[in-house]
This record gives sequence, C-alpha cells and structure tokens, in this order.
Amino acid sequence: MLTLLLYISRFIRKEPCSLQREILNRLNKKRPLWDYSNEELFELYEHISLLTKRTRGLGLLRFNQLRTVLKYPVTSLNFLKDRKIPINDLEKFRNSLT
Repeated sequence: MLTLLLYISRFIRKEPCSLQREILNRLNKKRPLWDYSNEELFELYEHISLLTKRTRGLGLLRFNQLRTVLKYPVTSLNFLKDRKIPINDLEKFRNSLT
C-alpha cells in the first residue's frame, strides 16, 4: 500500500532528483540541484532511511512521518527497493562534513 501511494505521489510531488543521486553528485563535486546544505542532506538521508527500514506499510507510520516519506517519493521508493548509496561513498560524504 505504501509503495502504491509513493508511486502516485511521485507524479504530484516532483523532486529535483533523488537524495541518493544528489549526495553522489556532491561527493563528485558536480553541480548541486537541491538547496539544502550537506549536513541537512545527510540528516534527511538518515531520517528517511530509518523510516523506510522501520516499516513497509502505512499503519506503522505516524502522520508526520508519512508526510515526510510522501514529500520525497523518489528517494523513499529507492530505499524501499534497497537502492542505497554504497557504504564507502556514504563514509566519504560523512567525513567531508567534518
């Protein structure tokens, strides 16, 4: 049910690109498409990862959590399909923040 809702919201809410792609672009020093800072991107990545890991259905999410997941539908779908950033690249990005 959550996946169906995410597919529908993907047509309503447009992301510049997925959060995973944006982090990899910034890691490779390409032009950023999102207006968030690197710290905010990493926190959002961790937050959506935790939400999608914790549940696969609608009933286990509170309203604010569901709203966050629906706000970033492409990123959430990537997490549900286990399309994540490789661990090495994620560690490089995390180390570049400090």
